[in-house]
Amino acid sequence: MATNINLCSNALVLLGDRPISSFSDEGAGAEAASNLYESCYTYLLGLHRWRFATKKAQLSKSTTRPANEWAYQYQLPTNLITLITTYPVSNYEIYGDKLYSNNQECSIDYVYRISESQIPAYFSKVCEYYLAMTFAIPVTGNSTRLQEMESLYLMHLKQAKNVDSNSRPTQGIVDAPLTDVRW
Repeated sequence: MATNINLCSNALVLLGDRPISSFSDEGAGAEAASNLYESCYTYLLGLHRWRFATKKAQLSKSTTRPANEWAYQYQLPTNLITLITTYPVSNYEIYGDKLYSNNQECSIDYVYRISESQIPAYFSKVCEYYLAMTFAIPVTGNSTRLQEMESLYLMHLKQAKNVDSNSRPTQGIVDAPLTDVRW
């Protein structure tokens, strides 16, 4: 089971540094991990529509009418990282923590900040290599290590996206208006 500490510790080991047992440990590795971890983790989650970090939610409509062209405003979930789509599918805009729409009701699919203990192994590996890439300069001062970690990160990211895409069946094209007009 992954934790923020063991993800960072594994990343440091990949760099040839010593593992950490907490963010308050001595050394450049623990300092880099404590300062950079959360933004790296959130960034990686928002980078792709990870199926393991996707949720559905019915949004709560605000009683206050928006002071713009939209008819309704909705409160977004506090753990939202990236909005995928709204239901019904329609135009919308996001301002701060509110979604504005002309729909009387609104549900969403979104990527959220999932606990590290719930991430699959393929994402743990991507996270470790991304952290190693990010920690490379602050910990080792070696740009060659950065390039090595970047290459490994990109390879693992590609593999993880492929594995993650298999979490949902492929959907065929239902409507083909350009071919429907042929005789």
